[in-house]
Parts: sequence; structure tokens; C-alpha cells
Amino acid sequence: MKTPILILLLLVGFCANAQEITMVENATGRQIIAGSISEDEARTKAIAQAKVDALRKAGVTEHIQSYEMLYKSEIGNKFDEVFMSDMFSEIRGAVKKYEIVKIDKGIDEFKNFYIEAIINAEVIVYSTGKDPAFQVNIDGIKQGYQNGERMRYTVTPTQDCYLNIFNLYENNASLIYPNQYEKSRIFKAGEKVTFPLSELIDGYTLEKSGKEPETNKLVFVFTKDNIPYINYKISPEGDQITSFEDISAWLFSISPDRRVNYFIQFVIY
Repeated sequence: MKTPILILLLLVGFCANAQEITMVENATGRQIIAGSISEDEARTKAIAQAKVDALRKAGVTEHIQSYEMLYKSEIGNKFDEVFMSDMFSEIRGAVKKYEIVKIDKGIDEFKNFYIEAIINAEVIVYSTGKDPAFQVNIDGIKQGYQNGERMRYTVTPTQDCYLNIFNLYENNASLIYPNQYEKSRIFKAGEKVTFPLSELIDGYTLEKSGKEPETNKLVFVFTKDNIPYINYKISPEGDQITSFEDISAWLFSISPDRRVNYFIQFVIY
């Protein structure tokens, strides 16, 4: 799914009135190198475990399995397991950002090779839950499209809000709204807005990258405040390329009472 270029980058600001930041030092994670797990994969999994340890040390102990699912999904690209689960209503904090203090290799008491990661992390602890009155109706997206077919859909929010849309496909992630042709705007409560926003664009043309059917996963993030996503790079094709890890960090930096998220999957045949 191709994405236009966004020329102007906006400064990002986070709504912090419903959350606090806890600094955690020396959070640790370990991963055994065994079977088909490579050293690089073990390193990534060790960092994921260190993030979970940081949450524990910050006192975010409820629903810790949801966090493990979240950070494992960054490794295995199991985005649907995250966004289609109930974990969003369970999560009470998140790792906003982290720095790697040390990566060690060793052999444990069972003679298993392992990689251990130690990180310092900024952990957000939420003081409020989601706002049940903040909802958005998204209509018009089909489960399947033929290659070259055009997509149109509508969004209707219950409260004034802003929107960022991400597309996840294969091992790729990109920001698809806002973009060069469709600027960020406020979506008014009760107003039904049709995408594409530009009257000059008669639907988004969907093209798969290979011969096989391609599964695309759209993540809609509606926020009460204008919190633009800027952590991406422009590819030679003009796509706004990012990563699931960076999307997760940005999303969970926003207090749950200030956002609502939707995950919609479709296939291009």
C-alpha cells in the first residue's frame, strides 16, 4: 500500500496530565540462544524481557502477560495479537523510551548460551483508564480487495479529535495519514468524514508488493489532542517508513483517556 511524502515535520507533544514518569535503572532481560534463535534474535528478545522487567520495577504489575505479548509482538510481527486483544483496556503503563546500558553473553548453569540485556528506561504509569465515551465509527473497509482496486471509507467520532493512521504489512510499517496530500486536521464530533480527504483523489489504489495475497493491517489512533507522529523516514518510493516498536512507544506515551485505537485488517488479492 503506497504512501505519499510528508514534507513538513511537526514537533510532537505528549499529554502528561494523566500520567507520571518513573525512571528505572538496570532493568534486565535474558534470552537463551537455542534451536533456530540467532544471536541477533536473542538480543532483541532479551531487550524485550528487560522492558517487562522495567515495568515490574516501576510497579506496573497488573496484567504483566499483556506487556509480554506487546513486546514479543515487536519481534514476531504478530500485530493482530496485540491490537485485536483486550490488552489495551488492561495496560496501566508503558516504556516510553530506553537506553541500553550493557549487552552481555554468557553460559548459564545448564550450559546454555545466553544474551543478557541491561537497560535504563522511562516508564509511564497511567493514573486514569480509557474514556468509554470516546469512540469512532469506521465504515467502508472491506475484508478483501483485488490488486489495483480502490479503497474509500468514512470515520465518525463521538468527540472532537485528531488522527494518525498506520499500515502494517509483512515486516513493514508506515504512517499513511497525515501525508503530503492530506494534512492533519480536527475531526468534529458527529461529523462523518470520507477518506480520501482530497476531492482530487478517487479512492486509494491498493497494490500488493508480491505475487501472493498480501495482508495489510491498518491501525487508527484517534487522540483528543494534536499529537503528530514524526518518527519515520521517507523511502525512495515516498513511503513514510517506521517500525512497530516506534509506533508502540508513541502510542503508549499517550494517556489512555486521551486516545482510542482501532485495528482493521484486509487482504489484497
